[in-house]
This record gives sequence, C-alpha cells and structure tokens, in this order.
Amino acid sequence: VVRPRSRYARVESVVRQLGAAVLTLLVISIVTFAAINLRSPVEVARQALGRETTEAQLQAYVREHRLDRPVYVRYGTWLGDFVRGDWGVSPVTAREVRADVLPRLGKTLLLSLVALLVALPISVAIGVYMARRIGSGKDLSLLIGTVVFAAMPEFVVGIGLLMLFAVTLGVLPVDSTALSFGTWSEKAEAYVLPALTLILAMVPYIVRIARAAAREALSAPYTQAALLRGLPRRTVVWDHAMRNAAVPLVNAVAINLVYLLSGVIVVENVFAFPGIGQALVQAIGQGDMVTVQAIALVMGAMFITISF
Repeated sequence: VVRPRSRYARVESVVRQLGAAVLTLLVISIVTFAAINLRSPVEVARQALGRETTEAQLQAYVREHRLDRPVYVRYGTWLGDFVRGDWGVSPVTAREVRADVLPRLGKTLLLSLVALLVALPISVAIGVYMARRIGSGKDLSLLIGTVVFAAMPEFVVGIGLLMLFAVTLGVLPVDSTALSFGTWSEKAEAYVLPALTLILAMVPYIVRIARAAAREALSAPYTQAALLRGLPRRTVVWDHAMRNAAVPLVNAVAINLVYLLSGVIVVENVFAFPGIGQALVQAIGQGDMVTVQAIALVMGAMFITISF
C-alpha cells in the first residue's frame, strides 16, 4: 500500500535539509579547529608568534589565549564566540578578525557576481548557437575550444591575460591594489582582469550544459509542434525550448557559484586582489590561525548556503 504524501512534505524536506546543513557546518568547524589546535599549546603559540619567540612570551601567549585548557573546552568557547559575532583578534595584526575579513568578503562576492552576470548570458547564447548546429564544423570548433579552456588552470589563464592586457598592451593595471586607495575608475579597472579570468574559467562548463539542454529541448515534440504551428524560430527557441532547458542550467549556475568560491582563491593571489582568498593564503603563510579558522568557517557556510 502506498501511503499518501503528507501535506507538509515540502516543509519536512526543507527542515531535513536545514538540519543537514547545520550538521555539515558543525563538522566543518570541528575539522577546522582540530586541524589547527590538535598540537601542544606551546606549538600553537610558536606558530602564531614565530620561531624566535622566547619561552616567557610563549607562556604568556598560552595564558592569554587559554591554550592550557582542554581542546573541547577551547572549541566550545571559540564556536560560541564566533556565533555571537566575536571572531577573535589576530595575533599578527592585533586587529579584530571580523573587521578585516568582512570587507574582503564583500569584494570577493562582488567579483564573483560580476563574473557570473557576464558569463551566464554569453554561455547560454553560445550553447544555443551550438545546439542549433549540432555536428557542424562551427559546433565542433566551439566544442574543442571549450574543452581547451576548461583544461587550463585559472592561474595560467590569469597570467596569460596579465601578460596580454597589462604588460604588452598596457591598457589595464598589473594588480588590483587600486581597490585600497585608487579612484572609482581605477577600482573598476582593478576588477576587469580577475573577473575576466573567472569568466573564461566558467564559460566552457556552462556552454556544454546549455548545449546539451538546448539540444534536448529543441528536439522535443512540443518544440516541433510549435514550429509546425508557424511560430517564429526565435520564439520557439527562447520561449518554448529554453524555458524547459532552464532546470539543468540553474543547477550548472549553482555548481559554478560553489566553484567560484574555490577558484577565486587562486585568481585573487595572481592579481593581488584584496579578497577573502588572498586573506586566507596570507593568514596561512603568517601563521595567523585565528584568521584561518574564521575564513574557513565563513567559506564553509557560503558553500552550504549555495548548496541548500
């Protein structure tokens, strides 16, 4: 006997997904904290202060940050403070981590949004163009081009664009340091090369998804029926076919949003873009584990939110 679905099935599904998201975020926080703090308090202090630190300074750091307490107690205190908005103070900069991370996070989100808004319409247009010419020379040429670009790492694409537009042509800045002190036009220019790198990294994947979805929709019976009724081809393609092809495209966009958060780390360091990816690499290099913990948890929350 098949039991009827509950009237609250959708609510129950959302609640289950929320519970899974919270549990995943909790696991991320545990793994992040454990990876950094499952060492002796003196080693944690030396990692934060440097190798030339005296024993007295190490012991003072241990007492100040309460590293002599059990790991699970420190984890509970850190997580509770983080949830309340207290992300700690960086031992390297002596500044509040939240005040440093949030502005960088805003720049990273803006960079990702600009790249996505440009890449999406271009990718859909190319995918539809290819789907209407399946098997032709133009379709195969564009397909090979997407495979080539998809195989190239972000830092290779970024360095290539840097050499072309900044070094050879001199039309764009070499790095994105103008975001910190430049004029509005200089700040806008600082976004161009990082955004273009992300666009070239995203377009091949979305193009292939759009091509496959559009091909399936264009060969469907309802599309053929619309053509037989004499509707304009543009109306058939964009109103009938692509509306039904939107579901896999939405999934592709969501996946690329997750990809952006990881790929942007490489791109930001290539162009010295003052975003959260550059902050993460700098914090790891400087031994600023307080900042590393905060950024890791913030990025984990962003991944989970997009996936949800």
